[in-house]
Amino acid sequence: PLILWSVDPEDWDDKNTDRIVEHIVAQVRDGDVILLHDIYPTSVEAALRVVDELHRQGYLFVTVEELAHQRHAELKPGETYRCFYP
Repeated sequence: PLILWSVDPEDWDDKNTDRIVEHIVAQVRDGDVILLHDIYPTSVEAALRVVDELHRQGYLFVTVEELAHQRHAELKPGETYRCFYP
């Protein structure tokens, strides 16, 4: 399967940690896949802040395989997945 994303804060563009965090927190829904690039220190910092904030909101972080299993989605070779909404 090909796993893509449903939330893209375009962290590569301005490398603004505050904007990245605000974008993700405002857009994210249960079942989303968030794209961030760990080659930018600003994105790493944003990821740490996002995890803390979303944990405060009750979100849990799981692997794609765990999320697909919880949503009864069978990951099929050659198929593309962007999210696993309830």
